[in-house]
Amino acid sequence: MAWTDSRVFREWVAGPMFQASGTGYTGLDSDTVKVALFNNTVIPDRDAAVASTGFNTGVWTTGNEVTDATNWQSGGRTLASKTFTTPSSGVAMFDAADLSGGGTVTITNAYGCLVYDDTITGGTVADQGVCFNYFGGAQSVVAGTFSIVWNSDGIMKITT
Repeated sequence: MAWTDSRVFREWVAGPMFQASGTGYTGLDSDTVKVALFNNTVIPDRDAAVASTGFNTGVWTTGNEVTDATNWQSGGRTLASKTFTTPSSGVAMFDAADLSGGGTVTITNAYGCLVYDDTITGGTVADQGVCFNYFGGAQSVVAGTFSIVWNSDGIMKITT
């Protein structure tokens, strides 16, 4: 089955999110975090092994990526204004500014995106996936603006 929902990768929660500061991981709010678009060939798995969560690994290969040669290139776009907040007791939220492709973009059949940490280059996988977000179906634009408007609960929300 292809895309059905949005999830945080279990391996991201178990790994870099909780690593001690001596490991070299600085955090999503200071790292370069990117968003790459993917087609419906992808079968997202929140329980995938860490080696299969990174950009251009597992199902997240460039062969399944949806791009625009000029304005939404392979590897995706970089998030700006990243924040971690704790809006209420037992809740942590990661958010960033909404994304828009610059200029005139042509994107066909983008079903969802991979949010990944482009700063992580060592360890088990480079460009480790943080989460994936389903768009609810095929999204396309021809010679226009392709935008991702994040939910009011952020890109991801974790409750304990």
